[in-house]
Formats: sequence, structure tokens, C-alpha cells
Amino acid sequence: MVGLGVLFARLIEPLGLSAVVIVPALLVLVFVLPASLVQGLTRFRDLRKQLTWWHAVWLFVFLSGFQFRLRDVQDITHAAVDSGALYRIALMAITALVLGAAQSLKRIPWIGPSFSGLVGLLAAYGLVSATSTLWSVYPAWTLYKSFEYLLDVVLLAVILAVARSARAYKTLLDWTWTLTGVLLGCVWLGVVVWPGEALQASRGLISFQLYGVMPQVSANGVGELGAVMAIVALSRLLLRRRGNSGRAFYSLVLLLALATMVIAQTRSAIIGFLLGLVLLLYFSKRLGPIFLLIAVVILLASLINIGGLAEEYLRRGQSDELVGNLSGRTIWWDAAWDVFMKNPWIGAGAYTSRFTVLAKLGDLEASSVHNTYLETLVGVGIIGLLPVLAALVGVWKILLGAVRRKWFSSLERELAIETLAVLGIITCRSFFTGTLVLHPDLESLAVLGYAELLRQRWKQGDVAVHGNERVLCHEAQGDIASL
Repeated sequence: MVGLGVLFARLIEPLGLSAVVIVPALLVLVFVLPASLVQGLTRFRDLRKQLTWWHAVWLFVFLSGFQFRLRDVQDITHAAVDSGALYRIALMAITALVLGAAQSLKRIPWIGPSFSGLVGLLAAYGLVSATSTLWSVYPAWTLYKSFEYLLDVVLLAVILAVARSARAYKTLLDWTWTLTGVLLGCVWLGVVVWPGEALQASRGLISFQLYGVMPQVSANGVGELGAVMAIVALSRLLLRRRGNSGRAFYSLVLLLALATMVIAQTRSAIIGFLLGLVLLLYFSKRLGPIFLLIAVVILLASLINIGGLAEEYLRRGQSDELVGNLSGRTIWWDAAWDVFMKNPWIGAGAYTSRFTVLAKLGDLEASSVHNTYLETLVGVGIIGLLPVLAALVGVWKILLGAVRRKWFSSLERELAIETLAVLGIITCRSFFTGTLVLHPDLESLAVLGYAELLRQRWKQGDVAVHGNERVLCHEAQGDIASL
């Protein structure tokens, strides 16, 4: 507790408010922590009772994304498969075997669902990526990466074939947010065990940035984890039903997630969080939190030079040149555009930007050009980008339509608002990372899967009531067809 207090004091020292803020913050932590732990354990026990075999497979995919070492292009070229790669390959092989067994024993139809709707658009991208092996500059790399991605898409299709209601699909969302929270907990555990590696020096307003040590997570990745968990916690606080416990638990998650996002100093994650916050407050129609937020901003503005502090914080001590080229990203993007123009329709092979763009610039350790759209264009050209864009636009269209329609059950609308807010983060981050096209991106897949579930429900249009959930009636299909 004392260590957390010292860390918090260092964070707010530039604001000159340490005595005013730290005491109430510690009091809140002391009184909220015990109740939040009890509520968190209760909610996890409830979720554990609902977990099935496909939740375990989702966990395998999640674990396969862990990085325990950093490899550059030279290491990959010299030895494409090392112990870390074998760990990843083994988990994905288990995933493939389990899905194959499920299809054989349970007769789960996955071929049709994998190539229809929003999931089908991602599958189309995956097939284009796999086909690009034929002309890839690094065929083996392209083939394996494409296989990983297609396996993620097939898993999502299988889950949608089994979890056919919003109540069943909510377990996947809860499981995904739980895994994200666990990874966030690992980041903070690194602060305790390896403080020197977890809190790396920064020249910004805050003198350090937060990184994940075991497993390795960049500051940008840590900021995104914080943004997603903050939005989910806010969603559960604002949209929770009467009688449901969990306020203390979600309040603590919100505080830790916000602290994570601030210390990580990830500008794109903060912008994404603000977009998600606007969407969440607007569609949840909670006037109280909106007025409270406005009041807090006005209060802070009256106490401190909030504009100057915000600018100094966002600059992170960088020069005008670095700020102007987005920490060097625009240099990558210019080079990526030049590579794309050489093969605009089919690209140079999926997932090869680190070889065709970054290695030539001398950035041997970077894994992508940090832009979903340029990453796709470089790898598979315009043909590959079209289904990705169609999938992203489709998710926005369906979720926006869902939160505006009154014929959905309260649970369906709550999940639509929550996933829409998370989609705001994903979309903002897509301009600065490879979300939607890289393995494993479980948050994006979970959000897209829920939109696909709603699309399927709209298409069915059955007049029926399943438990407490309503299924759309035929009269509503005409309105939905316009989406």
C-alpha cells in the first residue's frame, strides 16, 4: 500500500496537488478494495460455471499471443522457428486439433458460417493472405501467419454456431474482458517484480512509461489494455441492472485502468478512450455522469492550467519534429506507400512489411508499420484491403443500428452499447497498429462476432421469446433491411 502511495505521489507531483489528492485516493482504495475483491471473486465464480470447451480454445489463442523475447529480422531470417515460436505453434496446433475434433464429434457446421456475413469478410481476407504465399517475398512466413489468422476466424465462426443468443455470447465477451484484465494484472505485477524494466524513463510530464515485462507488452499495448478495461468497467457501472452487485469491483477496475492508460502515455489509446466514452455516455443516455464529467473538467481547469498540462503530457518530451511525424510513424508510412505502389493490387505477400519496409529503414525489431490499412496494402494490396474495410464498416453500421432500435431486449442493447464503445477504441488504434488483421486480436474478434450475431438474428426474424430475450419479428425486417 505504501509503495502504491509513493507511485501515485510521483504521478501527481507535476500537478502540485499531492496533498489534496493522494489522501482521498488512498482512503478510497482502502475502503473499496476489500469489497471489490469479494465481488470480483463472486463474478468470476459465476462466469466459471458457464465456461465450455470453446472458452478454453479462446484461452489457447489468447496465450499464443504472449511474447517472452524480442526478435529482429536477422534472427527470423537465421532461424524462423525458435523456442518462443514453438510455444506459439504448439498452442495453435492444439487449437486446430480441438476444432477438428469438435467438427467431427459434435457435427458443428463451421464451413458455411466461416464464409458468410462479417466473419466471411475476414475469412476472405485470410484466404487472400494465404494465396499471396505464391508471390510473397517470404513465403513460409506468409503461409504460417495466414494460417494463424484463418484459424482465429474459424474459431469465431464455431463459437457463433454454438452461442446463438446474446446471453450465451455474453460469456465470450466476459471471458475476453477477463483475459484482458489478467494481462493488465501481469503488467502491474511486473512493476512490483521488475520495476526497472516495467517503468522505463520518459522525458514527458510523467518521468516514466509503463511496459509489460512478462509477457512483453509495449507501452502502446499497455495503454490500449487500459483504455479497453476502462470502457468496459464504465459500461458495466452505467448500464448495470438494478439489484446486480459489482459496483465496487468495477469502480476499482476503472481506477486501475485509467491509471494504466495515463502512465503508459499512449496518445492513440487516450483518443480512442475519449471516443468510446462519448459513444457510451450518448447512447446510454446517462445525463448525471455527463454533467459530472463537465463539472470535473471545469473544476480542474479552474485549479490548474489544464490546457498547458495536457499539451505537455501529450508531447511526452518529444521535439516538434517527432511530434510532427508521429514518433517516426509517418516515415514508415511513406516507405510503406512506396512499396504498395509497386504492387497495388496484390501486394508483396501478407505480413511481410517488416521485411519489405521496416528492415530497409533499419528498424529491425518492429513487427509492422503500425497502421492496419497500410499493413494490409503492403501485404495483399487493394484486393485484400476491401474485405477488411467492408467488415469494419459493417460492424459500425450494425451496432449503431442496434443501439437505436427499441425492439431489442435490454441485454442486447446493453451489449451493443458496450461493444460499440470498445469499437471506438479499436478504430482509433487501427490507424496506429495492426488491429483486425494481426493474430491474436481477440477484442476486435469478440466485437465483430457480436455484430455478426445481431445480423444473424435480424436475418432470422422469428416471432418467439427465448427466456428473457426477444427475437425479432417479421415486421421489423423491413426496417432492418435498410441497415
